[in-house]
Amino acid sequence: MIEVREADVTGGESGSGALSRAWTRREVDGRGYLRLAVRTRWLSPGDDLAAVLRAHLPPLRGGDTVIVSEKVAVLLTGRTVPTSQARPRPLARTLARCVRPRPGSRGLSVPEKMQFVVQSVGVPRLLAAAVASAMTRPFGAHGVFYRVAGPLARDIDGGRPPYEHLLFPPLSRADALDLCADLQAAVGAGVAIVDINDFGGTIRAVSSRSLRAPTLARALADNPLQQRSASTPIGVVRPVVDAGRATADVARSRASAPAPEQQADRVA
Repeated sequence: MIEVREADVTGGESGSGALSRAWTRREVDGRGYLRLAVRTRWLSPGDDLAAVLRAHLPPLRGGDTVIVSEKVAVLLTGRTVPTSQARPRPLARTLARCVRPRPGSRGLSVPEKMQFVVQSVGVPRLLAAAVASAMTRPFGAHGVFYRVAGPLARDIDGGRPPYEHLLFPPLSRADALDLCADLQAAVGAGVAIVDINDFGGTIRAVSSRSLRAPTLARALADNPLQQRSASTPIGVVRPVVDAGRATADVARSRASAPAPEQQADRVA
């Protein structure tokens, strides 16, 4: 990862205060992508997500993709669940005690989160996941519980400060696609809902003008939005316009263009 100024890569200066901040660059399949993590004020459930984007994003260009943290998308669209709706029962408490969370994350070791998963996917599936995990762990297999339990178990967030009173279920694909389309219309650029952390992540959905999900996943693999303490829940990914490639494209288009007399014939 290289820290750059946007003008150093794309040519031309920008008068925007947001754009004058350092972007970072990452190479994907031989092409460069600039990433800008955008700091926002503290966001609350009453905030409008489209208005937040318009207020904080820098001026956008053709080809830009706006990236939005799924957690913020869930919070600002009213899809969080109070932990009071998932009062842990004995099974959830027992399973939560068996979870070994990654550093910096409590995962399903939070009993309320485990209870919500039990309520959502059912007791048989959770028991099957627990048995599969117990049988394969001695052989060094990791993540079996989440593969069997499903994406909700893997991706649910919340239950820790400053949102210890809220759970953040992942968006369904249909909801994420609809939200991306609405936000694209609001900001005039491609939009992607992403769930990225220091251990990997998921591109939940992209809009029609966004970069493709596999490209975004690789461009964001180093988690440029960082963790929750960074207050950067949104950002921009911008393909680098290579001057040599652009010149070659122009030359090809001129070579394939009809001669002036042919153009006149077509108009006539």
